[in-house]
Amino acid sequence: MRERWEYKLINAQDAEGGGLLKGKSRADVEAYLNELGKEGWEVIDLDFPSPGSSDVTLFAGIARRRVAD
Repeated sequence: MRERWEYKLINAQDAEGGGLLKGKSRADVEAYLNELGKEGWEVIDLDFPSPGSSDVTLFAGIARRRVAD
């Protein structure tokens, strides 16, 4: 039987943040990624807007999880 997957576009902007104009902290983004993991999502790709940027709280990517038969 073939494995089946569903995919989700993820974005650091979806993480809960410190409020209007305060941005996202590393802890906010880690909490977001950990919540995705609890839901069964596995991050398979991340892209950062500026290569070499030190701001690891800005990214977009793709996550996947198995679809139950």
